[in-house]
Amino acid sequence: MIHAFHLAREGAAATVLSDRSAIVDTFRKAERLLWVDLEGADEEDYRLLAEGFGLHPVAVQTCREVTAQPLVHDYDGYLFMVIHAVNFARRKGGVDTLEVDVFWGRHFVVTYHRDPVRTITEIRDQCGGGGGALMSRGADFFVHTLVDRIIDNFTPTFEKIDDLIEEAEEQIFTEPTDAVLQRVMDLKRTVAYLGRTAAAQRDVVGRIVRGEFPDLSQKALVYWRDAYDHLVRMVQTTDVQRDLLAATRDTYLSVVSNRMNEIMKVLTIIATIFIPLTFIAGIYGMNFNPDVSDCNMPELNWAWGYPAVWAAMLAVTLAMLWFFRRRKWI
Repeated sequence: MIHAFHLAREGAAATVLSDRSAIVDTFRKAERLLWVDLEGADEEDYRLLAEGFGLHPVAVQTCREVTAQPLVHDYDGYLFMVIHAVNFARRKGGVDTLEVDVFWGRHFVVTYHRDPVRTITEIRDQCGGGGGALMSRGADFFVHTLVDRIIDNFTPTFEKIDDLIEEAEEQIFTEPTDAVLQRVMDLKRTVAYLGRTAAAQRDVVGRIVRGEFPDLSQKALVYWRDAYDHLVRMVQTTDVQRDLLAATRDTYLSVVSNRMNEIMKVLTIIATIFIPLTFIAGIYGMNFNPDVSDCNMPELNWAWGYPAVWAAMLAVTLAMLWFFRRRKWI
C-alpha cells in the first residue's frame, strides 16, 4: 500500500497523491518536500524505489530483507536509515520491534515498513488532514520528528516492563512457582533485546549528531541531539532493568532455597526424634522367649511393661523437642 504527500509551498496544505506516475513526476521535480510511505510493498513498489526514484539497488535490496540491526548509510545525494519501532502487541511474553527503512534527501522522504507502525499511521493522518506543518521545515526536521516519535513510543513499553518486574517480585514472596521464574526469564530476554536495539539506534543517531553527514542542516542537528539523549536514557533504562531482573532471579532462588531448608529442617527433626524411638522399639521387639530361665528381660513379664515403654518414648520425644527449642532449632 502506498501513501504519498506533497508540500508544494510553505504555508500550504499537504497534497495527497495516489497516482504512481504523478508521484514519480513530483519526485523528479524536487519541489519542496515529497513524502512517500510504503507499507507491505510488492514488486511494483520495489520497482518504484529502484527505477522510479533511482535509489541504490543495495538499499532497495536491504528493504526486501529483514535487517535486525539499525544502521545509516550515505548514498549519492541522500541517506538511507534503518530504525526500529516498538511493537505493542506482546508475543509469547516478549515485545517485538518493527523495522522502518527511511530514504531521505533534500526534497524527499521515502519510508518503508512491512507491518503497520503506529507512529507512521499517526503522522499520515496528520498530513492527510491537510496539516503541512510537519513537512514545512524540510526533510531533516521531518525525519527527526518521525524518529523522535518512534523513540518516545518505547517509553510505555519500558513502564509496562517495570510493572511486570514489580509484580514478579511480589509473587516471589507469596507464591514462588516455576511460572514466575519463567516470566522473569522472558522479561530478561525482552529487556536484553530492547537494550541491544536501543544501543544500536543510539549509535546511528550518534553518527548524525557528530556531523558525519554534512548535507544535514545545522539547525536540525540541535533537535537530533535531543533524540540522541532519549536513546542514551533508553540504554540506561535497559541496564537498570537487567540489574533488577538479575536481582529478582536471585531473590527467587534464595526464597526457594530457604523454603527447601525449612522443609528439610522439619524432616530432619522428625527423623531425629524417631531415631531413639526406633531404638527402643527395636530392643523390645527382639524375639526373646520369656520361659527360658536365663532370659534377663523382666519387662517382658511385667504387667506395666507396655505402658512403661510408651511413657519412655513420650518422655524421650518431649525431651528432644525441649532441647531443640532451647537451641532455637525450631
